[in-house]
Amino acid sequence: MSSLYWDDFERRIEETVTSIKNKTTPKIRRVSVFITNKCNFRCKYCNVNFGSKEMPRDKFIDIVEKYGKDSIIHITGGEPSTVDWLYDTIDKYKDVRFHLNTNCFIAPPQNIKRLKVSLGSCNHDYFNELVGNVHAFDNVVENIIKGCEYTTTSVTCVLSKENYKHAPKIIHYVNSKFPKLYAIFFSVYKGSNERFAFGDYESNDFFSNVKPVMESLMNKESLNLFKETIDNKIRIMKNVRFPENDLTIPCYLSMSEMVFDYDGNECSCSHLYRDGIIKLDNVKTGKCRYGCNRRLVMFNEEVENKLKDSK
Repeated sequence: MSSLYWDDFERRIEETVTSIKNKTTPKIRRVSVFITNKCNFRCKYCNVNFGSKEMPRDKFIDIVEKYGKDSIIHITGGEPSTVDWLYDTIDKYKDVRFHLNTNCFIAPPQNIKRLKVSLGSCNHDYFNELVGNVHAFDNVVENIIKGCEYTTTSVTCVLSKENYKHAPKIIHYVNSKFPKLYAIFFSVYKGSNERFAFGDYESNDFFSNVKPVMESLMNKESLNLFKETIDNKIRIMKNVRFPENDLTIPCYLSMSEMVFDYDGNECSCSHLYRDGIIKLDNVKTGKCRYGCNRRLVMFNEEVENKLKDSK
């Protein structure tokens, strides 16, 4: 599970096991901040209900000063760049490990350790139509190039029924346009819009004809991420995607995480938060078999196995 892309998993596994055995609480190692529900794009495949709210600056500063010494501060939204004061504030905390999810329409700050950018197509006109902004593609590409010069930058692409056949072209474009990119990561459309949701035909076509070509084009890190995310047909179909996620064991991962929304409310899981479930415990729900992923499932399995081995 060693990877720059993810968040200190090896140490968190050991700390979690030790804490549980000692009946203490693991140190918080990752704080997700959903800083706003505003966005300057209107992506056709997005399921977020956008508004006009953003976290107050003093609340954000409180979070950074409380957790920034020991934790990754992972900033997402909505679109973080729509918060006018955010990037200047980030640049003032030189010793904090900020990770940032952004559409990169606005150039990100340089004081970030990880940058993750959405790029759903390499076709200029299609991309602009998809996100609802006629100036989007050129700005995003330019800012990804800049980001690759100063931080570990990754691109994420949402696979859907509409774009999956073009995925090899996207990988080829990313490889040639962003030679310093760390990885390209493919997530899967979650929703019921028939324009984007995979059906049985598309799933079979993807695994038979598209997936092998994609794998031949990926660098090592991208390929590892891809294999862990989309390793069989059920991963791209609607409803349950990770039936092996054992709901009878706790979500040990959430014990070392904290989530804040734009109002400052706390939650224990960013994946469930995106699915509309606000909870503070580490008990899993049925949504964990849909919104989770293989790496996070593996984390919990490793902790559970180490606890069993120590008895």
